Amino acid sequence: MRELAEVSTSSQCIRRVVQRIGGQRVDERAEAVERFKQMDLPKQQAGSKAATPPEIGVISMDGGRYQRRDHFGDKDRPSDTNHWKEDKVGCLLSMRGPLHENDPAPDFPEWLASSSAVAELAKMTGKTGGYELSRDSSQQDSAPGEAFGYKRPELVSREVIASGDHAESFGWQLATAAWQHGFPAAERLAFVADGAHVNWTIQRKHFSHAVPILDLMHALSYAHSAAEVVEGETPYPRWAAWIWSGKVARVIEELRIVQERIGPPPPEPSASDPRQRIRRAITYYENHRWKMNYPEYRRLGLPLTSSHIESTIKQIAARVKGSEKFWSRPIAEAILQLRSDHLSDSKPLKTFWLRQQARQTGTNTYRHAT
Repeated sequence: MRELAEVSTSSQCIRRVVQRIGGQRVDERAEAVERFKQMDLPKQQAGSKAATPPEIGVISMDGGRYQRRDHFGDKDRPSDTNHWKEDKVGCLLSMRGPLHENDPAPDFPEWLASSSAVAELAKMTGKTGGYELSRDSSQQDSAPGEAFGYKRPELVSREVIASGDHAESFGWQLATAAWQHGFPAAERLAFVADGAHVNWTIQRKHFSHAVPILDLMHALSYAHSAAEVVEGETPYPRWAAWIWSGKVARVIEELRIVQERIGPPPPEPSASDPRQRIRRAITYYENHRWKMNYPEYRRLGLPLTSSHIESTIKQIAARVKGSEKFWSRPIAEAILQLRSDHLSDSKPLKTFWLRQQARQTGTNTYRHAT
């Protein structure tokens, strides 16, 4: 306010306004979700008639972290209660690009064989046990342009959804926003995410008609992590090339041979135990092999990575995450809503202010004569 309007006002005043306006946007979101739930299934699957369907619609989601003070001062709170909470973030990406008769890039890109992004993700795999690896890492495609050997789809616009609600509620929010922007009627529709279970639970319930795509960089990171513990010449380039070609069954087969040679992991293994790293890779690929048909995704002109949601997570975190930032639940939800509004290309706050002014009472309406 000081910089933009030369108005001096207290932070508490701004906090109250933000909570009130953000709360109204949260209420509008909840009303839209309820209306969407009341629609019959054919109408839900058709998309809003008021929206222009994208040529390529991409739904992507992931989670971030922020601190809430829900239990501060509560003497009866469980001892293991953690103030770090998860915010869920979704992107609706309108894209455009060509459809190919065959795989436009069958050859594995050499730069991925030694990519620092893959190595960093593999390091995080060991630290986290393979769960939600990219919480705070940005493994955007490090090479610009046609780094994957073909022209990837072009981003037209982005819509952002963010909430601290549980997964069931967030799934409905994401589905409602997708309907509002005409995504169910897109010519090509994809759901791109990492391997977190919650992502694919929401995909199966709300976007089962979308092409499921496991983020390529995460898929490669498990091969990299497992290959590091194999004695002799590293098999990573071979495994990575097979993953690129959609031959994940061959990777699983070789991993099982390695597992038989070194033995199964103990009951409570450390994340760095070689036997556990091999087991973790096998489990990951067996669980996600049905969404790793990368040659077909390239043929359809679809994205292979979740880089857009990764960068969006960072933009959300820049507002809500910090060692000195603690939120109450209502204010956190208001901030997450306003931040996602600000990052959305449709600029939903512009139409909100028009609705807000129309709802005002206690003011006179003047008619102007021409």
